Amino acid sequence: MDFLYLNQESASCPRALASGELLSGDLFLERWRRHITTDEACIRHRQALFSDVLAMEGLSDFLFSLFEKLTEYAPLVKQKQVVGDEERMHCLLYPMVYIELIGMIEEGLSSFVAKVSSEALRSLYELAKHDRESREYAMVKKYYEQNAKALRSVHSVTVGINLDALYRPKEAGILSLNEEEFRSGDLLDRIIKLDFSKDDFHCLAPITVIDKGLGFRESQQVNYAFLKAMEKVLDHGISHVARRTLRFVRERLTGYFEYMESLGFVVDGIKQIQTFRKKNIPLCFPKVSVERSFRLSALYDTTLCIAKDKGDVVPNSVCLEGGKSCYLLTGPNSGGKTVFIRSLAAAQCYFQLGLPIPAKEGEMPVCDAIRMICADKPEKATLGGRFEKECKALSALLGAHTPNSLALIDEALTSTSPTEALPIAVGVIRKLCKIGGTVIFVTHYHELCEDPATFFPHGEAIGYLHTEARGEERDYAVKLGRGARGSYAQSIAERYHLMSE
Repeated sequence: MDFLYLNQESASCPRALASGELLSGDLFLERWRRHITTDEACIRHRQALFSDVLAMEGLSDFLFSLFEKLTEYAPLVKQKQVVGDEERMHCLLYPMVYIELIGMIEEGLSSFVAKVSSEALRSLYELAKHDRESREYAMVKKYYEQNAKALRSVHSVTVGINLDALYRPKEAGILSLNEEEFRSGDLLDRIIKLDFSKDDFHCLAPITVIDKGLGFRESQQVNYAFLKAMEKVLDHGISHVARRTLRFVRERLTGYFEYMESLGFVVDGIKQIQTFRKKNIPLCFPKVSVERSFRLSALYDTTLCIAKDKGDVVPNSVCLEGGKSCYLLTGPNSGGKTVFIRSLAAAQCYFQLGLPIPAKEGEMPVCDAIRMICADKPEKATLGGRFEKECKALSALLGAHTPNSLALIDEALTSTSPTEALPIAVGVIRKLCKIGGTVIFVTHYHELCEDPATFFPHGEAIGYLHTEARGEERDYAVKLGRGARGSYAQSIAERYHLMSE
C-alpha cells in the first residue's frame, strides 16, 4: 500500500473496456480508467481520501502545492546518469530539496492530521515526521541551514560573452550571481507591467529558450557547460555534504517521488470534483451492494455536466434489482437512452476509482468488467462489415461476461433487417441471462417487450426500462417498466414536415 492510494495489481480491472466514444469528453476517465479496481478495501481507502478533501477547506490546495513541488524537482531526482560537475551541482541541491519537501508536508498536514479519516494522509504525515526525527535528517538540516541562503538566493546569473571581429562568440563566462530574475525587454511587456525603467536586469534581446529553442543534444551541451561553471562559482562558498548522508537523502527523495503518479491521480480527481461542485452537481460515495443491485438517485451524466450547466442536464433515478440479469431499454430516438447508459458506465468507473459520483445517493456492486457495445455509425463500414463487426463484438462479450460483470449494449444489430436481427438479439439475451451479471440492452425491437413469453419462455430474469416522448417533446428520463409503443419514427418525420397532409 502506498500512502496516497492502494495500488494492488492483482485487484486491477483490466477488462474495463468502456468505449472511448461513449466516454468522450470526460478526459479524467480517459486518462485514469486503467486504475479502476475491484478491491473493496482499495475503493474505501480512496473514498476516505476524497471525502476528507470534500470536507476540509485548504486540503486540496496543499495537495496541489505538493504535486507542483514534486513536478518541479522531478528532473533532479529521476535523472540517473549524471557525472562530473553536473553531479556535484546536483549534490548541492539534494539536501535543499529534501529539507523543503519534509517541511512542506509536515507544515501542510499538521492542521489536518488530527481530523482526517484517510489513512493515506496520516501515513504521509507520519512518513515525513519519521524522517524529521532521524539522525540523518539532523545532519542534512545542519548542512541546509549553513548553505540555504547561498543556494536559494540565486535567481539569475549575468553571463558575459566575448566576440570576435564577425560578432561570433569566442568565449563566455558567468560574471555574477543575482538575487532577482532579469526582466523582459519586450516593449509590449513593459506597457502591460507599466514598467518603463531600464537597468542592468532588463533583457535587450533574448538569445533562446533552452527547453524549446534547442534540440536535446544541444540543450544537454548548454546545460553541462552552464552547470560546470555554476559549480565552480558555488564551490568556494558552499560546504559539501558527507557521502553517507547524501546517499540517505537520495534514497529518501526517490521514495517520495515514486508516488508522483498516484498523487497526479488524486490531483486530477480533485479537479474533477471541483468542476462538479462549481456547478452545484450533487456528489455522493456509493455504498457497495452485496445483492448486486443498482440504486441511484438523481444520477447526472459526467460528460454533460462538464459541457453544460446543471439546469441543462436531466438526472435519472433508477433501481436495477440484483435478481434481474438483463434490462431491455426502449424509447424514442434522441430520448436519452444512450446518455443514461453512458452516465451509468461513468458512475461505475468513478465508483471503482474511489471517487464520488454525480448523484444524490447511490448503491452499486463492484464489477469485474465494465463493457459497452454501441452500433457503428453508417459511414464507418459497409453494411456487411458493420454487421460482422457487431457479431464479433457480441461474441467477445459472451465469451468474457461473468456473473459480476456490467454490460451496456446500445442499439446492436441495427445493420441488418429486423427479421434477421430479432432472433439473434433473443439468442444473445438468453445467453447473457444464463451467465448472470447485469446487462442493459438498448433496443428499438419493441416485440421483445410486448411478448416476452414468446421470446423468453424459460423464465429468463428480464427487466424493463423505457423513455417516453409526447409528440416532439422528450423528458429524457428513464423509467422502470415497459414503454407504450408509439410511432417514434413518425414523430420525427412530422417534426421535419415529411408526412403527407
